[in-house]
Amino acid sequence: MADINDNFYRHMGVYGICVADSCLLVIRKILGPYTGKYDLPGGRLEKMETLEQGITRELREETGHTVRKLNNIGVCDFTVMWTLQDNIVENLHHIAILYEVDVDSEEITNTIESFEGQDSNGAIWLALDEVTANNSSPLVLQAIKWIRTGTIPVTSSSFDYRI
Repeated sequence: MADINDNFYRHMGVYGICVADSCLLVIRKILGPYTGKYDLPGGRLEKMETLEQGITRELREETGHTVRKLNNIGVCDFTVMWTLQDNIVENLHHIAILYEVDVDSEEITNTIESFEGQDSNGAIWLALDEVTANNSSPLVLQAIKWIRTGTIPVTSSSFDYRI
């Protein structure tokens, strides 16, 4: 029997929380444990990229929007168990550096960039009251908590997306 730590992976990335008119800017995930769910725009840093450069690039790539203003609001983490395509269970420790992001919600955006590994199938402004645990990633749920309370949870959460 495989040990729970056999298929462990840690992911750290930068993510943007952008709110306008009681809506949250989200992407539609097409890869990874949140496939089919709404997620915050963001992801890994590239070589020699600062946090601010990374979130600015990720927002542009995944939503088409230009960042006007950034404010670092903190870090959250959580664990996710999910089933890979070959039916192997992966244990993911996700560390998210969160930014409050201001974009022009009226900006005419280009189509989402297509490249190998692109995990966004477009962006939408999702009404805050439409966010549920069934349709959204843990990052979106964390964002909703921050929007409503002004704080990021200190304790880590666990999510099980195994098939």
